[in-house]
Amino acid sequence: MRQLKLILRFYKEFVLADFLVTLSCMGLMWYYGKDSDKIIGILLWFKLIAILSIFYLVSQSQKKQLYYYQNLGVTTLRIGIVTSTLDFSFFILTLIIMHQ
Repeated sequence: MRQLKLILRFYKEFVLADFLVTLSCMGLMWYYGKDSDKIIGILLWFKLIAILSIFYLVSQSQKKQLYYYQNLGVTTLRIGIVTSTLDFSFFILTLIIMHQ
């Protein structure tokens, strides 16, 4: 539970960027309407690349802060996996809601 709180504290640093990417994908789905089935694959790849890029940029700019989390027992890999999973799950959920 303590590690989850620490991971969520780090996730607050870049949740806005991830949310804006999700919002832009949802806007594209809304724009395409009934034809949005054709771009779902592109949006999934776009979101995956965006997640990795944002996490890389944040981890490079916040290296000293990552040492803080590593000293508390949370590895960079675990932070990356948990935050990416949370963000991608939220994206898939909004994708399903928008597609109905």
